[in-house]
Amino acid sequence: ENNRDLSATRIRADEAKARLEQASLYPNPELESDFGFDTFFANDGERSFAAGINQPFSLSGRIGAQKTVASVDVKRTLADLHNLERILANNVRFSFINLLILEKQLKLQETLIQLNSELLEEIKKGIAEGLASQQDLNAVAIALQQALQEKEVLIAQRKSNILKINNLLGLPPSFNFDPQPELTYEAVKDLKYYNIERAYALRPDLKFAELDIELAEADVNLAKALRFEDVKAGIFYANDRLVLDSADGQITDSDQQIGFKVTVPLPIFDRKQGLIREAYARKKRAEENVEALKLTISQEVSDAHNRAVTLSELLKTYQTGILKTSEDNVKLVEDGFRQGLVGIVDVIQSRQQFAALTSSYINALRDYYIALNDLQISTGIYKEPIGSIKTKEIKPDAGEKN
Repeated sequence: ENNRDLSATRIRADEAKARLEQASLYPNPELESDFGFDTFFANDGERSFAAGINQPFSLSGRIGAQKTVASVDVKRTLADLHNLERILANNVRFSFINLLILEKQLKLQETLIQLNSELLEEIKKGIAEGLASQQDLNAVAIALQQALQEKEVLIAQRKSNILKINNLLGLPPSFNFDPQPELTYEAVKDLKYYNIERAYALRPDLKFAELDIELAEADVNLAKALRFEDVKAGIFYANDRLVLDSADGQITDSDQQIGFKVTVPLPIFDRKQGLIREAYARKKRAEENVEALKLTISQEVSDAHNRAVTLSELLKTYQTGILKTSEDNVKLVEDGFRQGLVGIVDVIQSRQQFAALTSSYINALRDYYIALNDLQISTGIYKEPIGSIKTKEIKPDAGEKN
């Protein structure tokens, strides 16, 4: 609704409709007149006057051909608008997916910060009691600092994504929001719904490319119609005052005429040969572009489908126990450390393993939703929700500026 590029394209659609209106108009009549006199020569009082009105007529179907060209141009502009909407939807979704993933990564780092902070306090107490060493304290302090630094990086990336989304949505940079809800794995059952045939039917960029063929055909017909220029038919009135010399002196004679005239251009040399050949070549190029785009679309759909299926199976393995096992292992190692059975290095390693595994799961979740988004975008279905990502309007409280 507010994206500036889309707003400009909507204006382009109005321009195309205006061109269609102009192409449908008939040519204006022409008024012509002539007046002559001999004042600067014999100055006998001779003069002539003629006036007429001509109306051009398109007998070759030029106006109809112009309307067809302009009409196809309107459809092309609207198809281009819909494709820009599709691209915008892709960019917004991609940024939102990244933002939701950053939220999960931030929560992971906050968990690690909390655990390392608690462990740091325990080690400080252990040092005071002679149960821990300064080396243990340094190791945990380094791990805590790494988590804090990673959190700062993620916060900066979060802000960057919010600014990018604001720009895409036509909102000011100061606009802020909390992304909802949390991104979770949800298997999409009927992926066959997103197929190549549906993409061929729905993709607006393919429709635009096919309209290029239709436009080239219309240009061919227009070029053929332009071979025969408009015929002009009109009526005229002429009045000539002549002064004749005779033996009795000068005699004045005045003649008046009303007549009809027709002007027929002869297409002998310029028959729009170049325009016709150019339009045929453009049609051939448009046909090749359509076939190339169909191949690209089929590859995009197949690739996105394959990624969605593969990543869905991968995420199932995470959910069936790997993450839970890693989390339980952290607790076991920490309990062992408190009982003096393992060292601080084992605790840090177990937490790093848990963090790495959880981060891999989050990245796989990100890639999965990007694959689902790519699958919908590549098939031209971009107004439906993706899996567990549902659209919901969040209304601010009274007096809240965000």
